[in-house]
Amino acid sequence: MTNDLRGPLRLAAALTACAAVAAGLAGCGSGDGYTLVRPPFSDNPACDTFTGAIPDRLGGYVLEKTDVAGAGAWGDGDVIVYCGMPEPEAGAECIDEGGVDWVAQAPADDRTAKMFATHGRTPGVQVRLHHETTDAASVLSALGPAVQKIEAGEPCAATGS
Repeated sequence: MTNDLRGPLRLAAALTACAAVAAGLAGCGSGDGYTLVRPPFSDNPACDTFTGAIPDRLGGYVLEKTDVAGAGAWGDGDVIVYCGMPEPEAGAECIDEGGVDWVAQAPADDRTAKMFATHGRTPGVQVRLHHETTDAASVLSALGPAVQKIEAGEPCAATGS
């Protein structure tokens, strides 16, 4: 009977590890795969509005189906978007793309080449790009109409375009 419990116990241990890691929004998975995790403030109704307005194509990739509230992925996780993130730290360089203020962030994990977060919006939106060659400006611009559905606060001083 103990042999029959090993599989479910291993699965439970793996899910517990993923849940613990998910608090930091790192993915659990193997190889080049990815796992979406629920953003901390994704229960904000603005995230439902945002995810209902995200484009079907982004950065040359097709939107994938997901059951994770506040998250979207395109092209096998080549572009990942999270709604329900805390506002980024002040002092980061600000750019305006698609009528939205964005700040560059340090990548959150080894799978992320570039990462950006909205400035002055609650809940915040975070964009993770898997490939250095993905055109960040076009991705951020294409997300502009969906992000603009989240009320904007004070703008930051844009230093780029």
